[in-house]
Amino acid sequence: MSRLSSSLLVRALGSGAARFHGVLALLALGYLIGGLAMGPPHEAGKLTPSFFPLLIGVLATVLCGLQWWSAVRDTTADAQAQADASSKAVTKEGFVPDRRISPELTLMLATLVYVLVFQWLGYVLSTLVYVLGVMLLFSGLDKWLSKGAIALAITAVGFVLFNQIFNVRLPTLWG
Repeated sequence: MSRLSSSLLVRALGSGAARFHGVLALLALGYLIGGLAMGPPHEAGKLTPSFFPLLIGVLATVLCGLQWWSAVRDTTADAQAQADASSKAVTKEGFVPDRRISPELTLMLATLVYVLVFQWLGYVLSTLVYVLGVMLLFSGLDKWLSKGAIALAITAVGFVLFNQIFNVRLPTLWG
């Protein structure tokens, strides 16, 4: 490993985003291992209860790993841009204006609210609002109509998956 790449890795692992995504990737890997311990996902031509946890575990592990790698790769460009921005933004008193809550923390708070209102609002409404909110959080407000359609499709696929394939009754707003 070259000196440049090793210093890049050390800086990336020290960045907040890389640590956050690394921890999420490890948690997702632990979830995947737990799903593997449940047994085979397919028996006698039918899906077993371990199918869905395995699917979620694989997807979460891959996506979190990709996010971690993206944070590692982008750390030098971000560090330089942040240094430039912070040197311009700091006032005489040492206050940095326009500091927002990080997207990661916002996602965690949105997930907490989703879990808390899921039973009360039901699957369809809570999931639709949650998925649309997360999409708008990470990709902005442009093309909100198509994002709404995608959120509706994701919600419908989840509803059909649980109701028809897994025979799980999901909570609904209408009772």
